[in-house]
Amino acid sequence: MSRRLGTLLAVGVVPWLVVLDPGAIDLVFAWGLFDARTVTFVSLLEYLFVYTLGPASLPGHLLAWPLGVLFYLGALANASLSVVGREDRRITALLLVLAAAMCLRLWWGLPSGGSPTVPLGAALLFAFVWWFHAEDLRGIAPGAGRAIRA
Repeated sequence: MSRRLGTLLAVGVVPWLVVLDPGAIDLVFAWGLFDARTVTFVSLLEYLFVYTLGPASLPGHLLAWPLGVLFYLGALANASLSVVGREDRRITALLLVLAAAMCLRLWWGLPSGGSPTVPLGAALLFAFVWWFHAEDLRGIAPGAGRAIRA
């Protein structure tokens, strides 16, 4: 496995959103929620289909979480094709930017209530794209770099 693919897998393991409540911490992972106060874990599927009325019932900022996970999984699947030389790196980069944007949408829509919230996933996804895929994004719109500099 390449270093890039291993790093992309690691981004899916760390918390995407960290909510610092007084006396506790809540973590939103790509695969579920962890509430340190009650020491409970709710998987993404349980959240969508047990604790809510399904994805259609969620407001936009909460729907951004599963959408971001889908974009991330799509990017991971596409990046995995690099093992057999079939990956389109531009698609991987674009899907990761969309996943990061969904992390920011979730973060922006959550009421803070005085608790700081850190969009760690968005920062890591954007950093990953910048580090491994900056040239690939330039390949999507080749003239964009000249237009920005002018």
